[in-house]
Amino acid sequence: MRALSLFILLASSALAPAFAADFNAASKVDRVTVYPQGADVTRIAEITIPAGDHRIILADLPASVDPRSIRVEGDGNAKLEIASVDTRNFYLSAEEQDAKRKALEKEIEKLNDQRSALDTVINDANQQRNILLSLADKQFLPQSTTETVKGIDVVQLTSLLDLVGTRLASQAKVIQDAVAQQKLIDEKIQVLNNDIALLAPANAYRLEAAINVSAAAEVKGAIRVSYRLNEAGWLPYYDARMTMPEKDGLAPLEIIRRAEVTQATSETWENVELVLSTTRPTGSTAAPELTEEEIKIVDVNVPGGADYSLRKVKRRSLESVAEDNEVDMDAPAAAAAPEELALAPKPISPVVMQQKQAEILLAGFQANYVIPGRVTVDNTGTAKKVRIASNNHQATLEVVSVPRVDANAYLTASFKVEGSGPMLPGYVNLYRDGVFMGQGDLPLLNPNEDAKLGFGIDDLVKVERKEVKKRQGEEGLLTSSKVEELAWDISVKNLHESKIAVRILDRMPFTAVKDVEISVLSGMTEATEKAVDKKRGVMSWSFELEPLKDTVIKTGYRVAWPDTVKIGLVD
Repeated sequence: MRALSLFILLASSALAPAFAADFNAASKVDRVTVYPQGADVTRIAEITIPAGDHRIILADLPASVDPRSIRVEGDGNAKLEIASVDTRNFYLSAEEQDAKRKALEKEIEKLNDQRSALDTVINDANQQRNILLSLADKQFLPQSTTETVKGIDVVQLTSLLDLVGTRLASQAKVIQDAVAQQKLIDEKIQVLNNDIALLAPANAYRLEAAINVSAAAEVKGAIRVSYRLNEAGWLPYYDARMTMPEKDGLAPLEIIRRAEVTQATSETWENVELVLSTTRPTGSTAAPELTEEEIKIVDVNVPGGADYSLRKVKRRSLESVAEDNEVDMDAPAAAAAPEELALAPKPISPVVMQQKQAEILLAGFQANYVIPGRVTVDNTGTAKKVRIASNNHQATLEVVSVPRVDANAYLTASFKVEGSGPMLPGYVNLYRDGVFMGQGDLPLLNPNEDAKLGFGIDDLVKVERKEVKKRQGEEGLLTSSKVEELAWDISVKNLHESKIAVRILDRMPFTAVKDVEISVLSGMTEATEKAVDKKRGVMSWSFELEPLKDTVIKTGYRVAWPDTVKIGLVD
């Protein structure tokens, strides 16, 4: 029975494919898809394995890889089944890295020797060219002052020219080939130097992926391993270049989309296919849920007498405008109208760059920007700046001013978004007639959506707001009420030689307390819009002002409240 078992074992072993073995595969990063936060990386490794069950080991993955994100696929000349993938973290010791460094340095030394040998080849070829030219000269020119000019017949001349031309062409080809080989050597040396720079002096943490495969026959092909990293991302930024129209009309506006790609992983993306995606995988993937909200009756101690404060009313009316005249000094400067209390533009000089544009691929609810050619993004903190696309728009111009806060008039361009794919939020460099005007911000915008951009102060539109009335008193026969009336004149002057659209914004307080009455004074200029952006009390006046003309907007209000009520007016 034992002999029979042994026979069966030997027979099955003889019929089985080759014994299992480990194959260490050297991989390189081939393709990277970068999201606003995070990246998907695809490595490729060339493999040749015999028939049987084996493990293909990739030991050069970053330690920060999410093991659950690893995916394996491939192709080859024969069927190859992938059974499973094992991962483990390990330390690459300093001794191992020193050995790798020495091997890389030895390879660089060999390449430098080859380059020096090519220098010799080039020098020898140049010397032979010089000798040929010198010999040719001796056939025509006298070699001394007493020697006459030599004569040469047509046959000799033809033979001489053929000989010299053929030899010179041959030497030129030798030089050309040697220079091309030196260029390739220089590129290899650069790659090796980059590899040396990535070898950390201390112990390095790595992830090893062991791919268990089964092959019915010898397989030659490529394995592709993809995984996700969080230490990478891209930020959009834009150039907006507007040309002022010579006369009344639409202004040409070019918006150039750009991206800044950074990564801080333990690998360098060398000569990779780079794709930028607008997908945000690190954000929420589903809408939030609301909890119940119940109103109950509670005991409240009410202090004697009402105390209505217009300070509170004012604060409520300005929450969505600007919290009075206070400005967030940490907010980025914008060149837009001060509806959001814009700061002065930062003095950053423009840099005009000519770059290739990306291929835009729309996929469902997202856009992928395929950067042309192969790109290198190192992990030293250097930001790779690429151009995505350029789109032309036709902008409608108007000047916007909020003289209560800032007497300047700001040139504003309104346009409909052109192009493919969404424009993610980012800062924008603003140019007007080729002059850098400052930086603004763009929100999330989609094609065909209406948008606005501010292009700095228009010095040819003068705006001034003057207080013309401020009265306080009491009135009433049976009951006494307190009254306060305030009024202003807003003057606007157009110094342009063409008419221009103007929009002036101001505000008046509002109240929800029935004991306090607020009304517009008689004789005031009717507002075009009385609740701008659904903000209570915020008004605007829109009109066209002819060249070298001016106008005055009158605005004012009246506040009345019972004598028994305490209020405070704050401006």
